[in-house]
Amino acid sequence: MHPKVVIVGGGTGGHLFPGIAVAQEFRQRHEAEVVFLTTPKPVTIQILEKYHLPWEAVASRAVKGMGLFARLRAWFGVPSHVLAARSRLQKLKPHLVLGVGGHASGPVGMAAWTLGLPLAIHEQNAIPGLTNRLLGRVASRVFLSFPDAEGHFAKEKSRWTGNPIRQEFFEAAPPRPETPFTVLVMGGSQGAHHLNMEVLKALPLLAAQRERLKFLHLTGDADVDQVQQGYQEAGFAAEVAAFTPEVAAWMARAHLLVCRAGAGTLAELTARSRAALLVPYPFAANNHQEANARFLENAGAASLILNKYFTGELLADTIVQFLAQPERLQAMEAASLRLAKPHAAGEIVAGCLELLDKPNIPRP
Repeated sequence: MHPKVVIVGGGTGGHLFPGIAVAQEFRQRHEAEVVFLTTPKPVTIQILEKYHLPWEAVASRAVKGMGLFARLRAWFGVPSHVLAARSRLQKLKPHLVLGVGGHASGPVGMAAWTLGLPLAIHEQNAIPGLTNRLLGRVASRVFLSFPDAEGHFAKEKSRWTGNPIRQEFFEAAPPRPETPFTVLVMGGSQGAHHLNMEVLKALPLLAAQRERLKFLHLTGDADVDQVQQGYQEAGFAAEVAAFTPEVAAWMARAHLLVCRAGAGTLAELTARSRAALLVPYPFAANNHQEANARFLENAGAASLILNKYFTGELLADTIVQFLAQPERLQAMEAASLRLAKPHAAGEIVAGCLELLDKPNIPRP
């Protein structure tokens, strides 16, 4: 029997891409039938269709981070969303439901539990979101990208698998030239204006090192022209783009990353064995990016600088230190590689399939 799996979540790339990695593992190794349930944002649908993954729209509303009236409306809408999700699951008849975070996971996860379907969830961040904290109480299995140091989930059903990412980040890349020292700046899918502007302020302070440095810079749409002009005026070698689908290749060329601390980015840079200067996005829910970054910092793989303290002067000083201490970079890269989880998707799928061997899972 080929398993039929519903994966629910999405809304952001951080939730969507781990689900896609797991879906590919299910299909390629177990010939599973996989259907995504997600909120139908255009970018989400575009990505799912690129990977030839069938999807259906599901109704839900965000609760956290909204005004009081919007939160009340969202909570009052939950029962109807759960009932609609029950009807959807009864038609799809999956053997298993896997939630990968985001508010869409809530109603479908609860519906799966009320129907007695095996429910698993994956939490990408070091501090779980509201939806997964609630679903963790009823899920049969909880997969984690970071160790659960704070005990958010029951130990007996939790597994630290890491965060599933695209396999290209683990594939061999051309050897990285020793020179120039290459810094990759990336602020996430939308860019990061503060990072972009402070990097430009660092350039005059690095003038003495100009011939030894190169920058790769993913700016987001808003700042691409200004950043490109800034490098040209300062006389630095740089490749600037708003976005690239070749992030794995850009990381392979870099000696140091300057980036936010989303769970996906951290999984990717450890897969590439790269050292990083992490500047967590300060408005992330529950400040989870700072918690993500501290895990890498404590392991010796990265340095953390809070957004409010990240300046061009500090960046310039840090780059000069790395240029003078290549052994420090080597130690951080080795620590980064030790955190990589190349088999995350396979471990999640194996853990899910174990649940199918236990048809009478008692409800908590």
